Amino acid sequence: MHAIVKRMMGGGLVLLATATAVIAQAGPPTLSTNPGNLAIFPAKGQSPEQQRADEAAAYDWATKQTGWDPYQAKATLDQQAHASAAAAGAARGGAVKGAAGGALAGAAIGAIAGDAGKGAAIGSASLGMTGGVRSRRAMRAAGGASDAAVAAYQQQFAVWNRNFMAAMEAKGYTVR
Repeated sequence: MHAIVKRMMGGGLVLLATATAVIAQAGPPTLSTNPGNLAIFPAKGQSPEQQRADEAAAYDWATKQTGWDPYQAKATLDQQAHASAAAAGAARGGAVKGAAGGALAGAAIGAIAGDAGKGAAIGSASLGMTGGVRSRRAMRAAGGASDAAVAAYQQQFAVWNRNFMAAMEAKGYTVR
């Protein structure tokens, strides 16, 4: 998750990593947790309570217009990141298993040839390298999928955010 949040910082999505849990319990964002980390100024003297209500209405409107909820999508993105990390960890384990299996097979072959230690070393190195290649491939695939998911999220968020900003501006706020 850390790598995804780090990549998303440039897009102004820093608060999404921490706000997801708050939103799940409390509904739409409030002044301190608006999804785009926007500066929202009450240009017509709206009270903080009115601003919270207007933000909730703008959030709902933007979500209905786009058919996409940034907090639900962020939770899905986090789940995908955790799954990718688990897959990469399993692939790394494959290299270790390959080396251990190679050592056993090499020891058996080496014992027949008269030098079990040498056979174990050769078997460990050869099958460990094979597992390492598989591990690197799996990690690259997981990273590529993660990058694509982040890019898709950012693209959809930009559309949603334009709708949110338009709704807030229509209610008499200056949004930056």
